Amino acid sequence: MEKPPLPPEIFRKYLANKCTDEERRLVNKWYQQLDQPADEAFTDADEARLFNRIKSYLSELRRNDEPAEPVSSLWHYVGRVAAVFVLGLGILYFLYQKPERIVEQRRGATVGWVTFTNTKARIVPYVLPDSSVIWLHPRAEVRWAEPFAARNVHFSGEGFFDVKRDPERPFVIHSGDLQTRVLGTSFNVRAIPGEATVKVSVATGRVEVSDAAKRTSVVLKPEQEAVFEPKSKHLAVQAVQEKESDKEIWQAASLVFNETPMTEVAERLMQTFQVKISFANDGLADCRLKVDFTNQRLPEILDMIDTLLGSTYRIDGDSITLKGQGCR
Repeated sequence: MEKPPLPPEIFRKYLANKCTDEERRLVNKWYQQLDQPADEAFTDADEARLFNRIKSYLSELRRNDEPAEPVSSLWHYVGRVAAVFVLGLGILYFLYQKPERIVEQRRGATVGWVTFTNTKARIVPYVLPDSSVIWLHPRAEVRWAEPFAARNVHFSGEGFFDVKRDPERPFVIHSGDLQTRVLGTSFNVRAIPGEATVKVSVATGRVEVSDAAKRTSVVLKPEQEAVFEPKSKHLAVQAVQEKESDKEIWQAASLVFNETPMTEVAERLMQTFQVKISFANDGLADCRLKVDFTNQRLPEILDMIDTLLGSTYRIDGDSITLKGQGCR
């Protein structure tokens, strides 16, 4: 990775809106050199994309697969504070991971397509220009056209969408022959190539789901999901099972751990989110966790555990593996 020409402190000040005009000019110039030909001007839209990109990557606590040094027991008591420092240290790595851009001609106008694919073995967040957030599972992909005025995206794989409300501009997701239209809500889309069905499950708000030809459409409420069969074009609605001890990965839960052994933590998470959790290193099972998770989804919980223990996780379907040096 090429060393950035600016010190990390300037990027931190840029995010906090505390940089000088000269420092802002340097950051904008640096971004322009990365994303645009040198003779193109840096616009307000470019600056907004830069800010959203940084926010997106900062929301991830750890995306490298290599485990970090284990943290001392002090961090177990200041868990959420620890995350702030990890985020700051990781900023430059995240800045250099840019979505792919493809330019094509459409009806006489130049359209730039932006594609982001999660190549990691973990769930990662991606912030769109309107500040909507997608939590993408491994191998999931989102594609959208610049500018993002129409709020249309093409999506494949599995991801949880937290859409910013905008009554004037509905948010539309195209997944093969299925179309999902929302104003502002949160929901999960599972449109994995090769699977027999496409599923849209609603957590908050209302979502309209229809086939591409709009022959059939349904409106989903919280705890409902639409199941679409691409071959038969059949679209049906069913209830999402909501129990305190039986949640989907994308549903929020509140859990409290007080010097709890990681073996018990893993057992609680498996019971709560219907997943399988294993340890690549038995030393991790000896660690203890002191932290309070309030209304958080599994990816957020796993990211915090990685921060506290210096571990990393990998997810494959419903199987999760934690690896790291442990606490022995």
